Amino acid sequence: MYISKITLENFKCFEGKISLELNDGINFFVGDNNSGKTTIFKAIEFIKSGKNKEDWITKNISDGAEVSVELELRGDDLIQLLETEPLKKYQSYLIDSEMLIIKRSSEESKWLDSRNKEKTISLKNISFYNPESGVFENPAGIDTVLSSLFETQFVYSDLKNEDYQGFGKTNIAGRLISEVTEQFKTSQEWQDLEKAHSVAFGAEGLTQLLSKIQNRVQGILNDQYGEAKVEFNFGLPTLDNFFKNGNILLEENGIKTDVSEKGTGMQRALALSLIQVYADVDRQSNSSASTPLFFFIDEPETFLHPQAQDKLLNSLEKISENSQVFITTHSPYLLRNYKKDSHKLYIFSRNSDEERIREDTQIGILPYSPSWGEINYFAFKVASPEFHNELFGELHNLAKNREKTYGNSKKVKGIASMDEWFSERDNPQLVTPEYTNKNPNGGYIDKTMPAYIRNYIDHPGPDDTLPPDKNRSKPTLEEIKKSIEFMLKVYNSEFNIEEKL
Repeated sequence: MYISKITLENFKCFEGKISLELNDGINFFVGDNNSGKTTIFKAIEFIKSGKNKEDWITKNISDGAEVSVELELRGDDLIQLLETEPLKKYQSYLIDSEMLIIKRSSEESKWLDSRNKEKTISLKNISFYNPESGVFENPAGIDTVLSSLFETQFVYSDLKNEDYQGFGKTNIAGRLISEVTEQFKTSQEWQDLEKAHSVAFGAEGLTQLLSKIQNRVQGILNDQYGEAKVEFNFGLPTLDNFFKNGNILLEENGIKTDVSEKGTGMQRALALSLIQVYADVDRQSNSSASTPLFFFIDEPETFLHPQAQDKLLNSLEKISENSQVFITTHSPYLLRNYKKDSHKLYIFSRNSDEERIREDTQIGILPYSPSWGEINYFAFKVASPEFHNELFGELHNLAKNREKTYGNSKKVKGIASMDEWFSERDNPQLVTPEYTNKNPNGGYIDKTMPAYIRNYIDHPGPDDTLPPDKNRSKPTLEEIKKSIEFMLKVYNSEFNIEEKL
């Protein structure tokens, strides 16, 4: 099972309604700081435990506006999952045998139960969409079973998150040791503990020491309320109870310290280490009916050098085969293995002249995609000489292979002919006056900035055979950016996806 779609309405920094279609593998969120990337993570937290409208609604929004988050869950395993306790009674909410839609909203709504009794849903309730009635409903106890539907693991960049530090069943450390602990219950060590506990707390141990108090309580009870036997019992705690007192210690310079007392960097390092081990563990319990675990990792590159980022990405790729992963990042290293068929990439922006959130549809235009230059340009808005040359080279190859012509039916062949072909496209970016006659190339003067910049990148520096006033000037980053924009327009108009395929 995975989250196939999330819809936010007036949620934190997003006013109005927005929806994101998600992939069952890795979902990348990139963009400027404070553009709302981690808000998607917060929306999942809201679904799980949001109770106060004021904590989640968009600030300064008009009075009477409501906040809500809706999740669309899909998967072939939903049928098996809803056959387990305590989810059986929610099978009627399954849509087309593979989808559930759940919602939390501050706007109160009404629905009729099986006895035709009207009930109210408020912010404190999780509601499921009923495909038969066409409305959201809240059958008894739906909030209490949400953790049985899916579990989450958050690792934030700037917060001390202690969820992963304990050994509970829903924590990653608990999941890692769960299979081992099941085996431990049949071990000789556990049997010896049971015997020792029986001796220490049984009739010859603590129970005997407490016998006088026990008898006094029993005597008063019998005198005042009738015959009854009182017995103090100290059963052996379950392994889960032992785990509640467990913690993770880190030793540095011979000193052991609880990880919760360490700094953010060390806590994040531990969390990411646990996640990477989790990726390599043979999880036999990860059956089709097991509760899915979703990972939400905020800026995993923080405190990691590039090689460590590569290792982390490989681990997350393994995890994504069974568990959905969400990543916010500012690092092109984490996108170097980006795959359109198994990943999603959303680009966030707060600029008024740009789309608030847009799905990337352009990484992949190069035959060897994704390249560093391509990632940096489309995901992080960095126009580089490397991507300029990559794009120029791809357009040149396409123009030659498609036998594009210019002038009097001349075919594109070399760089000069490519320059001529560029000059005949719509709104060509021509060489500006300050560059004119400063770049002679075998007797040919570049007409367009794409050709000029390409030649400068391939042959940088001054030409000793030319006088100073004839030497090439270094293109600015802004000129490189404009040249890339022009070539992308040419690519989209001349070599669309259907033609390229």
